[in-house]
Amino acid sequence: MESSESILNLNDRRERRRLPIIGSGLSVLYLAGLVLYLFAQNQNPADLDLNELGDFLGGISSPLAFLWLVLGFFQQSREIRLSSKALQLQASEMRRTVDEHRRLGGGN
Repeated sequence: MESSESILNLNDRRERRRLPIIGSGLSVLYLAGLVLYLFAQNQNPADLDLNELGDFLGGISSPLAFLWLVLGFFQQSREIRLSSKALQLQASEMRRTVDEHRRLGGGN
């Protein structure tokens, strides 16, 4: 039978992989939609002047940058939550250790 710690580690690994998979999927969908739009409009970015190409690339990369920024925020929030739980468990264990030492040292 699996221990609760190994189940938590498995859930943690799944959770850690989920955000990059979501981000990658949304990025692929966005880029595929962009390619389809350009194809439907009969547009070729290679035909643009250099300054127009820079504006185009900046415009199409902004939504992707914002997506990954938001996903990074959620990842960081999750990591802080896990750190907080670990600190609470560590403090609880330290309290139990102190109580045990008092019990052994005091003879009660």
